[in-house]
Amino acid sequence: MTNAIERAAFQPQPIHVRVGREDLEIESLDSAIHFIRSLRHDHLGRYAEMLLTQMESARQPQQQHDAWVAFSTWTDACHLRHDSGHWSRAA
Repeated sequence: MTNAIERAAFQPQPIHVRVGREDLEIESLDSAIHFIRSLRHDHLGRYAEMLLTQMESARQPQQQHDAWVAFSTWTDACHLRHDSGHWSRAA
């Protein structure tokens, strides 16, 4: 129960990603975790295991913030960001 309260204290800015032809809005750390889990059998998911571990273990607001920044950086590096301008190379 404490985890839910602590997660409520962290409010990230949504990230818009594109996978294939699907546009997704990732609004929370939990939805980012779900997104990465959905990619486990995809080539991108294989590179995200350590990121997933960091995100799942984030308990304190600062840890959650750091995990969100890492997720944001990962989506940008993978050219998944809606606002990054890399549509031609999106997964």
